[in-house]
Amino acid sequence: MMSSKNRISKISLLLLMAAILFLQSGIADMGMTAGSPAISISSPKNGAAISGDSVTVMVNVSDFNLVNKLGQPNVAGEGHIHYFMDAPVPTAPGKPALSAPGTYAPTINTSFTWKNVTTGMHNFSVELVNNDHTPLNPPIMDRVSVDVKSPDDTIVNIAAKNIAFNTSTITVPSGANVTVNFDNQDAGVAHNVAFYTAPDAKQPIYVGAIFKGQKTMVYKFKAPDTPGTYFFRCDVHPTNMKGDFIVT
Repeated sequence: MMSSKNRISKISLLLLMAAILFLQSGIADMGMTAGSPAISISSPKNGAAISGDSVTVMVNVSDFNLVNKLGQPNVAGEGHIHYFMDAPVPTAPGKPALSAPGTYAPTINTSFTWKNVTTGMHNFSVELVNNDHTPLNPPIMDRVSVDVKSPDDTIVNIAAKNIAFNTSTITVPSGANVTVNFDNQDAGVAHNVAFYTAPDAKQPIYVGAIFKGQKTMVYKFKAPDTPGTYFFRCDVHPTNMKGDFIVT
């Protein structure tokens, strides 16, 4: 037979488990999150070049409920996002996280497009805020800097993953100012992108710096004035990382 002491211990354990389930259910019913809130900018990458006068900032949000209750009373674990352009992120506790008009945008959307952005370097920031626009405690934010180019510039995006480029063809106009956003996604592996007049790689057009991932590097050079099919490769892995560099 089970002793009185053992019965009490078993009952205590069952009561503890029931209390845990009740608390978890209550958290779910209130829309609260169990982890630590986080926000990160997934696009554009820090240091990237963007062509044109529009910049779309995309974010990932975790352990935080985005709700359309802007200006309403605060509820733990919920709120919205403030997007900022070229403005310091306000972090004063209890004060609305607002910057100058035209430099911030409050929304529940996980992307926001800035329009009529001038050429040059710009800073884009995001912050999680409460319903009443005040910062979380501690503040939760992320930031990137990007180079906005004239539409006359040509932007090339290329990535390396598993010792392979994500494309075998790069096409640009003749004589164009080319900016290459090279995303090396192979952790601890060195890559580059180098451009040559022919597959023998004897005459370079432009040779990008070699660096280890995971990291993004920006290369800038002028395309040949003469249209034709040229060649690009990774100098570290020339056999299986290569392609046609087409100048039109």
